[in-house]
Amino acid sequence: MLRAFYDNPVPEDSQTLTLDPGESHHLVKVLRAGENEPVCVFDGKGHFWHCRRLDNNPKALTLAIERRETVPAPRCAIALAQAMPKGSLMDDIVRQATEIGAAWIFPLSSDRCEVRLDPERSAKKLERWKQIAVEACKQCGNAFLPQILPVTSLRDFLKRRSRPENEVRLTASLEDGTLPCPQIAARYADAVPETVLFFVGPEGDFSEEEYALLRQSGCVPVRLGRNVLRAATAAIYTLAVADQMRIFWGRQ
Repeated sequence: MLRAFYDNPVPEDSQTLTLDPGESHHLVKVLRAGENEPVCVFDGKGHFWHCRRLDNNPKALTLAIERRETVPAPRCAIALAQAMPKGSLMDDIVRQATEIGAAWIFPLSSDRCEVRLDPERSAKKLERWKQIAVEACKQCGNAFLPQILPVTSLRDFLKRRSRPENEVRLTASLEDGTLPCPQIAARYADAVPETVLFFVGPEGDFSEEEYALLRQSGCVPVRLGRNVLRAATAAIYTLAVADQMRIFWGRQ
């Protein structure tokens, strides 16, 4: 089924909706949606509108609403705080994090990050990541778009975002004394958190000072297998682990 994104309120009594120029062009010119072809429209907040095409306007395509659907959000949310990797790897991380079901993505700068963005480039990156997340939702059928925040330093992030009591903070760590992920899942089986926030470092890993700050903020260091993973691989590994944790807890 064809999918389209619609980021506007739809009144309960509305029988039609009109897509914006970008979504209209994509359906009409790129996907070549046929007459009366079904289209699933979503807002990234758990709402779906099952529609059929009424016209062929590539700038303002009108759809007839046939059925509405609301999907509840997972009872345990996944969040990723990712130190910026090199090149376009953050694009891939955003795409795959959306597919797995991350609720928040926090891009971070850290001591050993090789990527340094000025405000203009940072704003452009943020818009690109949001569009990548929309396209990923279309592809995988995820009902919820992740909230992606502007790039901030790890230190500023930890200062500004106090740790709620119902949030478990974990960091993928190469330090000694880390815990295996199954042990973390068992630890919280009787007091399931509302959010699991994973911190993942850059290619050069977090610095010793940053690890100390993470521990002070309540982070528990965890081990991701026995091998040293690339930053992008570690990000997806942690998200998959967090998703399996909430399945284990019955909170997906």
